[in-house]
Amino acid sequence: MLRYDLMTDEQVHVPAGVAVAAVVLGLMAFLGLLAAAAAAIALFVIRSPLIPRIPAVRMATAGMDALTLALVILAVCTIIGLFRLKVWARYSIAFLGLLDFLVFGIMTIGVLIARAKSGMASLTLPNNPNFTLGDILLGVAVFYAVLALIGVWWMIYFNLTSVRAAFAGSDARLTP
Repeated sequence: MLRYDLMTDEQVHVPAGVAVAAVVLGLMAFLGLLAAAAAAIALFVIRSPLIPRIPAVRMATAGMDALTLALVILAVCTIIGLFRLKVWARYSIAFLGLLDFLVFGIMTIGVLIARAKSGMASLTLPNNPNFTLGDILLGVAVFYAVLALIGVWWMIYFNLTSVRAAFAGSDARLTP
């Protein structure tokens, strides 16, 4: 049986950066859950001629929704572990940061390539002639780049010596 020498779980001091990262991860998980739910509803509930009824598309979308749900579950478990300063949660958020960086970095590059290669990037919007489709694509690329930088932040922050010590210190308080 384990006993605590100095502190209980409720008394563990969580660094502010860890708490902020957990809140950001929670917001991203919530938005991911909303996006997966919206995609599932659009594909399986709404009957529209614009949404393809191709079985392969439906299976791919269901697979992406299942992957998103698995990542949301991992994020929720990671958030709980971060607030309890569990070592595995530090590894988990660093992994999620790497995954975030790769996915949103690729999406940023893809949007920028689409903007550069598209002949429609110079098209103006009907209700605002000073605003082009290229401007919208640039805004989307900046949004994705910010999300990719969140992943870089997590990978760097959770490998700092002081943060590693905070997580290691929580395990050091346990004695067999």
